[in-house]
Amino acid sequence: MPGTPRTPGTPVTPGLMGPPPPPTPGPPPMPGAMKGGYLQQAHYSTVPTLSMPFIRPKKKLKALHWEKVDAPQVTVWAAHTPTHASKEEKYMELSRKGVLDEVEKLFMAKEIKQIGGTSAKKEEKKQLISNDLRKTFHISLAKFSQISTEEVIRMIIHCDRDVIANETVMNFLQKDDMCVIPDNTAKLMAPYSKDWTGINALKTSTEQDPNELTREDQIYLHTAFELRHYWKSRIRALLLTRTFEPEYDEISGHLREIVKVSESLRDSVALMNILGLILDIGNYMNDSNKQATGFKLSSLSRLGMVKDDKNESTFADLVERIVRNQYPEWEHFTDDIGGVVSAQKLNVEQLKLDSKRYIDNIKNVQAALDSGNLSDPKKFHPQDRVSQVVQRSMKDARRKAEQMQLYLDEMTRSYDDIMTFYGEDSTDDNARRDFFAKLASFVMEWKKSKEKNVAMEETRRRNEASLARKRAANTNPLNNAMAASSGTDGTMSPSSTGAMDSLLEKLRAAAPLARDQRDRRRRARLKDRHQVRVASGQTMPDMADLTKADAQDDDGDKDLLAPPSTTSGEANLERVGDLAAISEGEDIADRAASMLQGLRADAEPDLSSRPTSKDGSLRVRRRRESADEERKARRNRRRTATSNVSEDRETTASPAPEQEAIPEEPPDANDSKDNLLVPPRTIVVPPSPEGTANRPVQIDDD
Repeated sequence: MPGTPRTPGTPVTPGLMGPPPPPTPGPPPMPGAMKGGYLQQAHYSTVPTLSMPFIRPKKKLKALHWEKVDAPQVTVWAAHTPTHASKEEKYMELSRKGVLDEVEKLFMAKEIKQIGGTSAKKEEKKQLISNDLRKTFHISLAKFSQISTEEVIRMIIHCDRDVIANETVMNFLQKDDMCVIPDNTAKLMAPYSKDWTGINALKTSTEQDPNELTREDQIYLHTAFELRHYWKSRIRALLLTRTFEPEYDEISGHLREIVKVSESLRDSVALMNILGLILDIGNYMNDSNKQATGFKLSSLSRLGMVKDDKNESTFADLVERIVRNQYPEWEHFTDDIGGVVSAQKLNVEQLKLDSKRYIDNIKNVQAALDSGNLSDPKKFHPQDRVSQVVQRSMKDARRKAEQMQLYLDEMTRSYDDIMTFYGEDSTDDNARRDFFAKLASFVMEWKKSKEKNVAMEETRRRNEASLARKRAANTNPLNNAMAASSGTDGTMSPSSTGAMDSLLEKLRAAAPLARDQRDRRRRARLKDRHQVRVASGQTMPDMADLTKADAQDDDGDKDLLAPPSTTSGEANLERVGDLAAISEGEDIADRAASMLQGLRADAEPDLSSRPTSKDGSLRVRRRRESADEERKARRNRRRTATSNVSEDRETTASPAPEQEAIPEEPPDANDSKDNLLVPPRTIVVPPSPEGTANRPVQIDDD
């Protein structure tokens, strides 16, 4: 057309005014066709779709979220809108290079697994009952959770044994939630239910399908709701068939126990005599204004509060001791009325209520079967068997109810009579509740007093026997000790006769005496060696005067002799010999004392039949160590005295002081060996600090 601008790049065909039309694209190749270089891949879906590539991943990948461009023709994305064939070639190239496989591997979306596939269907169903009731259904009917809904309904309506014998299920079915239907729940369930009281109810259909409801709603609908006109009486009658026998055994057993205990209290003569003894002693103890002709059982609990002067025994202990020693024929009363201990746990008033409820329940069920809700089987569910099941047990139930009434009347009469017999008010609720408890407490306290008294008497008997053995051992301890050591009497032993106890006491008493003798010997030795302490400010006495005074004292005692002035050497030697003899005698005494102490330490474990304590062994060891130290000290002093005498003998240049001659005593046969063993020695007395007339001491005035 003239005037129409030519598009640059458009080839001009001779004889035509415009460019030729583009060729019409042919139909897409069929799957599996080998056209255009397309090769079907077995692991890809090659079904072409509009606006989607031909090759799709085998699994779902993560989505890439972007904002789309509305008009890509005028944007950079215009060059990226290839044809269908070019797009196919592009994806094939990416597949050959492994790009698509890598993308599928890296960005595979996680599969969402549906847990509890049936729960979704359940949630889709309608729920008409409350959530609390639904949870109770789950818990109570957990045993039948694997059974279908129709089967559970059939078991409940047919009074199946598994349902009636299950205590949990029966307790749930008799709850108020099942027996009392709320108004809003009744309105919601009315379209799904049938009225079994109407005519031809079996042929009528419901307005809505009950399968639309949940499992719990369906069970509730076909049982508690549709049978609501006799559901409560039905469940009560079924419960009676299961519980009337065990309840009868339990309640009647308690009633008979109370009657038996009441009769034992009435027939116990020993209990009456003991109560009379308590009354007599109490009136003897009380003043004239507190005299009584009888007391209530609550006073028995106060017997243990009255204690003796030593706070060791109580009035209850005294009564038990008197009965056991003076009236032993009364002591068996605890066996006669021992049933009160177990009967105190029974509440008589509650037991009466249980008995009446048991009797009334059987009467009500029988009335329902005769003329009540259970009397017309035409109004029941066609498959309900409650009438047949209950009628089989009612004959035994009626008989047990009659027997229960007899037990109840007998128990009430016996209990009231025994309370009146013991002075209690039978119309007082507190007195009726605590009657058996008071007597049971008295019986238990009586047994405790008996155990206490028997233990005290046994302890007193053992102490008296022990004292008697000790007295017998003290009268003649030597014979008992010899008999025990010789073994002539197998029953007599040091521990049983007490001989070792008396010997140990004598050894302990002798130990301080030996210690005093050692102290006296030590003081005498210091005096002989002129080591008498002089107080400050006093004048030191002359040694010659001390020697004369000692000689005069020794002449009277004939024990210690002063050395004569004429024979100083021989006198000094005799004095050293006397000191040595004294020291040897002290050593013998010390060794004897140590042996006695060791014997005492060794004999104590045998007598006490217990191991020696740690403190006792330590004390003995310390005593022995101190004795060894004292012996070493005495030996050192003897050596020092001997060395001093020899030095004085060598260094003394002045004439010895005057000495008196010691008269010789006639030799003794016993001392012959001692005289032979100890040679004569001379003891030199040191000079006086003031000197003598022949050799005065020179004192420098400087």
